[in-house]
Amino acid sequence: GYQPCEPATVRERVATLELRYRELVELAGQRRARLEESRRLWKFFWDTGEEEAWMREQERLLSSEDVGRDLTSSLRLLSQHDAFRGELSGRAGPLEQALARGRDLVAEGRLGATEVAERVREMEGRWRALGELAAERERRLREAAGFFQFQAEAADMETWLEDALRLASSPELGHDEYSTRSLARQHREVQEEVRNHRPAIDALQEQAGALPPAFADAPGVAGRLPELERRYQELASRAERRRQDLQDALSFYTMRSEADACGLWVGEKEQWLHAMDVPEKLEDLEVVQQRFETLEPEMNNLASRVAAVNRIAHQLLATDQRNQESIRATREQLNARWDRFRALADQKKEALTSALNIQNFHLECNETTSWMREKTKVIESTQGLGNDLAGVMALQRKLSGMERDLEAIQGKVRDLRAEGEKLAAEHPEQAPAIPARLSAVEAVWDELRSSLRRREESLGEASKLQGFLRDLAAFQAWLSRTQTAVASEDVPATLAEAERLLSQHESIRKEIAHYGDDYRNTRAVGREVTQGQTDAQHVFLHQRLEALDTGWEELGRMWENRHHLLSQAFAFQVFLRDSKQVEGVLSTQEYALSHTEMPGTLPAAEASVKKHEDFMATMEANGERVQGLVATGRKLVAEGSLHAEKVQETVDSVESRHRRNREMAQELLGRLRDNWELQRFLQDGQEV
Repeated sequence: GYQPCEPATVRERVATLELRYRELVELAGQRRARLEESRRLWKFFWDTGEEEAWMREQERLLSSEDVGRDLTSSLRLLSQHDAFRGELSGRAGPLEQALARGRDLVAEGRLGATEVAERVREMEGRWRALGELAAERERRLREAAGFFQFQAEAADMETWLEDALRLASSPELGHDEYSTRSLARQHREVQEEVRNHRPAIDALQEQAGALPPAFADAPGVAGRLPELERRYQELASRAERRRQDLQDALSFYTMRSEADACGLWVGEKEQWLHAMDVPEKLEDLEVVQQRFETLEPEMNNLASRVAAVNRIAHQLLATDQRNQESIRATREQLNARWDRFRALADQKKEALTSALNIQNFHLECNETTSWMREKTKVIESTQGLGNDLAGVMALQRKLSGMERDLEAIQGKVRDLRAEGEKLAAEHPEQAPAIPARLSAVEAVWDELRSSLRRREESLGEASKLQGFLRDLAAFQAWLSRTQTAVASEDVPATLAEAERLLSQHESIRKEIAHYGDDYRNTRAVGREVTQGQTDAQHVFLHQRLEALDTGWEELGRMWENRHHLLSQAFAFQVFLRDSKQVEGVLSTQEYALSHTEMPGTLPAAEASVKKHEDFMATMEANGERVQGLVATGRKLVAEGSLHAEKVQETVDSVESRHRRNREMAQELLGRLRDNWELQRFLQDGQEV
């Protein structure tokens, strides 16, 4: 009995079913959105509730008045607060995310937006209050820690002051130099420690100044610092007094030790001086004298040590009140013993010197007598020589330097006579022996002079020949020395050196002129001696005279050549000096020409033109110096100076710079005059 439905009915029912399904899906989506919105809302309230509970707990802890009872507990609380700061920073991120979600809910305007906004404002306020409370808690903890730190450091300082005062107040000064020096070294360490604690006292002052009034006015702070400062000053004063006491004690023991050492040395040397007898032999006297020579440096050294002891004693008498008598006794004993020793040493030295003078006098008499007898033998050995030229030349060789020796012997005899008279007056016991020795010396001296006089009388006409040979030898020696001096090739490097060398060379010319008469006399006597003589000795003498002529002429040429060289060098040095002056003038002109500016007013322009005209007049005056320098340089170049190339280079440079300066000056004058006309035109235009 099936009957099919109408298609229209089927389509209608299908459409109705699809419509109902779409409505159901839409209702389900709306339901899901409302549920999600509710979940977000209550999630926000849940998260903020947890944060609020944590903040209430932290507020209770941060509101605590407990800041610790001492430095340890205060630092522990501060460490806990630092940990809380870390936790606070860690919770800032999640809280900010929760509040951001709440702000999103408020922005969407959904269910509970008003409560959410209120909750966001409440949490933000609590968070700010918690931060302020944490900052306040940290401030109070740090102030308490600073207070407890101050108390701890002040207590440590008081303990150290007690120990240091005990060390600085010790009456122990040592019983000898070693123990006192050890105590002084320990006390220097204490004083160094006292100086090093000065910054700690100042740091306590700064800490107290940084404390809040509640702590700064506390009895443990306000009254503690002045007491610490007073005790520190007392410690410094006591330490300085103990340092002075130790220094005085050390100086006292050092003085005693040094005085004992000086006394020991004096005792040893006194024994030697008392046991010493002045010997009679010269060798023994010289040995004793050497020992005295070694004693003198030791005495000088000891004198400085005695002076040091006296200086220390003088200082101790002014500062050390405990050992006045001992100091005076030590000083007086040492000085008295030192004075006695010096008097004994001077006495022994005077006796030794007197004995040495007598022995040296006898020794010199013997040496002088031997010297005179040797010269007498030399004179007597010439008796067998002939009176001809060969004999005279041989005599001259043997008696060469005899006159100088005789003069020296005569001076020596005179000195011995004066020394003998002085010794005879100082040593009356030697009065008979000393005149006898002098008489023996003078007798030998008279014998020497008699021998020489007899030899000169025996020569007769040959004495003239001997004088000629002596004069010839002396003249040749002078000629050789002068040639060596003139042959110098030194070139002066400065003007002063050139003037000095030229002056020396002129003095040599005067000396040559002075020796001209000697040359002519020697030459005339030589011709007379050698005229008509053909033996070997006269031929040799003739050759010497020819060499003398050649040397005299060569000396003149050498002097002229050297004079020409020095004159050129002097002229070159003068040229260098003048060139430096001229170049300085040219440089000044160049600077002035390159730094002249065009003035902007009529009076200034007129003044500039007049100033430049004066400048050009000065340039013309300096031009004469330039032309003089150029002329001098060209003359040096023409004369073939050794420095011709450098002179020519300088001349070219000076001429070029002078010419360029004149051109620049003329050009600048034209521009200044044009500027003057321009300024005059501009002023006339302004007046119109």
